Amino acid sequence: MERFRLRVKQQARKGQIWELHMFPAVSGRATKESDAKIMGSSATPETIQWLRELSEPFLEQAEEPGPIKASEFRPGTPPRWLRHADGMRLALGFASARYLTKPAQRKMFRDGLLELPAEVVLYWFTLCFYGYRQLAGKAALRTLLTYEQPAEKPKPEPKPKPVKAKKKAAGGPTLFEMNGTADADEPKPKAKPRAKKTTTTSR
Repeated sequence: MERFRLRVKQQARKGQIWELHMFPAVSGRATKESDAKIMGSSATPETIQWLRELSEPFLEQAEEPGPIKASEFRPGTPPRWLRHADGMRLALGFASARYLTKPAQRKMFRDGLLELPAEVVLYWFTLCFYGYRQLAGKAALRTLLTYEQPAEKPKPEPKPKPVKAKKKAAGGPTLFEMNGTADADEPKPKAKPRAKKTTTTSR
């Protein structure tokens, strides 16, 4: 079974650095320093502060050389060997630390990671650190633990349709009706009587 070791070191240029190492199980001989695989490291102050908060319950249950408070874990103190389950959780935290830039994301990821059952942690650890889908597995875990479902927007109330005013019928006659009426009312000229022809009789 793998073993996990957390240590803090100080460098002149980078300052304080947190590192998590994994030592694979080797049968037939003692574990060597060269067997260590770096599972994650960070030198950013904000990220280190978040890793300190995340690792606090794990450091308080450290196996060798014994438990220690996270606030007392600083450069110069001996590295701590963590329990196997705690080391896997912390490895998942180290793998996502650089991508969690907002305080709300860090809090959601930390709370979600600590609530995962042990068998689920083993599944994600295997997916994120073994095989050819490691990057996809790490991205999927970040999405799972930091996803916020958007609030449902209230549906807008339908606007009342404007009532169209009915056109009033014209009160008087139209132009054509007026013309027709005027023509009917005008007196028609009387026909002139025809002049009677006078005939002369011959004697």
